Amino acid sequence: MDVDAFVDNDDELVKYKWKLCLSPKCWLDNSEVTSRFHNEGNWSGYIKYLNEDNNELSEEIKNLPNDCGGIYVFFVQGKNLPFCERYLAYVGRVRFTDTENLRNRLRQYLPESRRQDKKRPKLKKLFRHWKEYLYIRYYKSTDNDFIDEGESALIKAILPPFNTDIPNYTIKQPQKAF
Repeated sequence: MDVDAFVDNDDELVKYKWKLCLSPKCWLDNSEVTSRFHNEGNWSGYIKYLNEDNNELSEEIKNLPNDCGGIYVFFVQGKNLPFCERYLAYVGRVRFTDTENLRNRLRQYLPESRRQDKKRPKLKKLFRHWKEYLYIRYYKSTDNDFIDEGESALIKAILPPFNTDIPNYTIKQPQKAF
């Protein structure tokens, strides 16, 4: 049986379905900027977002650096092949200012996910369905221009399914065919 037919005909599985776009053109179009992120040693290790009971932030999240901004990614860590079953879900950034830093920004997602409003429905879905499997990694920086440019390029290259907006993207004006 075709996997899509299997998923699409099972109401329980449909709610876990997400769209994935693997575009080599997007990768290449943004590679001048994204190549700066290729050195894995410049990224944090894998950090589980919630504690063991999945009801509060993990200690690692509570103790993230507060002396920098940076770029961070949320991903879902599968359980069958944990060494490679990772699904990038969201790319974000936090500029470094007197009030903004990695620790403060990443601590805000849990309360945002619990709000009873219509804001950020994709974020709420990510936490509702995969909160116990959510991990982050981050790339530290204090260069706000680099942070902005890097986040924009990564989103345009990867097209993460839980990002809502593509930064610095403009729709081309339609051209007359004749």
